Amino acid sequence: MPRRVKINGERGRWVAEVEGRWSAVLHNTHWVKPHGYFAPFDRGDPRRLKRHDEFELALKAHHLVVMQIDTDPVSLGRGGHVGVFPFSDLLIDYLSGISLRIAKRYADPKSCAERPHDLYPHDL
Repeated sequence: MPRRVKINGERGRWVAEVEGRWSAVLHNTHWVKPHGYFAPFDRGDPRRLKRHDEFELALKAHHLVVMQIDTDPVSLGRGGHVGVFPFSDLLIDYLSGISLRIAKRYADPKSCAERPHDLYPHDL
């Protein structure tokens, strides 16, 4: 069973602190199960440039990401966290988007209630 970690995020930021490191927060809406992830990454809006830079830096700094449970696929509001996952094969294309390969779960969120066990098994 994966260990449990505290995930500290802030509203409006695209990163969260896990064990003293800032990790990019990904949306489960864009998770192409079982191991793929693809999301748009349009840097065109200058109001979001700081968020984009912080997010991209977190992806490149180390290979752990936080998977967020989205409340709906349009607003992408946070409904909790699935867990923390290592990843590989990062590709950032400012025209098409971000893709990467999700590996086996590194950790669960401290709060067991945040993660629906039936949707996201431990063996992923």
